[in-house]
Amino acid sequence: MAFWDRFRKIPNVQIVETSGDYNPYEITSIGNLVVPEKLTDSNVFSLCNSVAEMDFPVDFYADRVSKLRKFIVDSKGNEVENTELNRFLTNINPFYSFSDLVYQYVYSLLSYGNALNYLSAPKSYKNLTVNSISRWDVLNPDLTTIEEFNNVSILDLSDKKQLIKRAKYSEYSGKEKVLTIDNLFIDNYSLRKQTNSAILSKSPLFSRNKSIDILLAVYSARYNVYANNGAAGYLAKKSLQANNGALESIFDNVNHREKILEDINNRNGLTGRKNLWGISGVPIEFVKTLATISELLPLDEVLENAIKIASAFQIPPVLVPRNDQSTYDNQADSERSVWENGILSLDKTVNENLAKLFGFDKVGYAIKSDYSTVSCLITNAGKKEDIITKRLNNLKSIKELDPNADITSEVNKIIEQYGSK
Repeated sequence: MAFWDRFRKIPNVQIVETSGDYNPYEITSIGNLVVPEKLTDSNVFSLCNSVAEMDFPVDFYADRVSKLRKFIVDSKGNEVENTELNRFLTNINPFYSFSDLVYQYVYSLLSYGNALNYLSAPKSYKNLTVNSISRWDVLNPDLTTIEEFNNVSILDLSDKKQLIKRAKYSEYSGKEKVLTIDNLFIDNYSLRKQTNSAILSKSPLFSRNKSIDILLAVYSARYNVYANNGAAGYLAKKSLQANNGALESIFDNVNHREKILEDINNRNGLTGRKNLWGISGVPIEFVKTLATISELLPLDEVLENAIKIASAFQIPPVLVPRNDQSTYDNQADSERSVWENGILSLDKTVNENLAKLFGFDKVGYAIKSDYSTVSCLITNAGKKEDIITKRLNNLKSIKELDPNADITSEVNKIIEQYGSK
């Protein structure tokens, strides 16, 4: 999504952690990855935006939830079309559509573990209400700094905002905006908190942190195979006899070895204007030196970890991008299971959170989604209708066989379940 690139990418900025096991002198930048790198609270959002295997399940949910048609309903569940509240769905941000904002909300919630909402109102209004809110923004976590009080207990507070000492937002132009704390609303994914924070939740991706750390190591290894392997092989002296002592003295000298290695890596390799082969000035035989991709088998490792990461979001292996993609029928069945086991419940939570954020709940309104365009759910709905019909026919047959049979409770269950679909 083009708009998301503007939302989540940080130009010319790179944050490198140097605490714990990190050695700043050994860290190498590879594009927008820092290697070696491990999953942390501070880099999870940027990694999710740059590592395909992490981005896939998060984008899978965000894309589908954001494409659903959202509408406002009254206390009886009836859609309300002619109401001033519809401006929230049509004109709540000058830069993004409501669908764009929902995508950002879900992506941030599932990758970072928190959705950082910022509401605005005209200066003539003192308080944020459903009538005064004029703008909704989802803040980029990598551009938001939240400083918390560390000398208070959450058991003594009535609002988590009381833990916030100050907050600011860094814009792409280099400007920093001090945020009004009363206008900042944080929706958490879970109760598990980030290190040294009483406000921010940990990302759900941490349930697969070992798989992610291995994945990042695999990416580092693949890069090293291409960029740092030197020559693929050397033509070296087959039998070292007459010049044996001279050659050994060269290789035994540390300084000589370092210069030789530097020369090898500068002249030879797989990338750039380098030589694939090295040549010796003495009688020679070929000695293979290059560790190949086929020997390391990193692609198998990547797929294994991608499947494990996706499983954190109830996404089955058949939906994970791979070379041996399954048939369409299998994909449709698997996607329906993701909808029923994950997306529907998340979408309901998002609707409830947004209704509360905008104050709809205080005036008797709510936000709902239209699932009639979701093809896999439509197919499943038809199957459910067939099952209901068969159950009713069976109950009817039982009543005909035994007029005294009490089928009322079973019929009521069917009616209750049917009405709650």
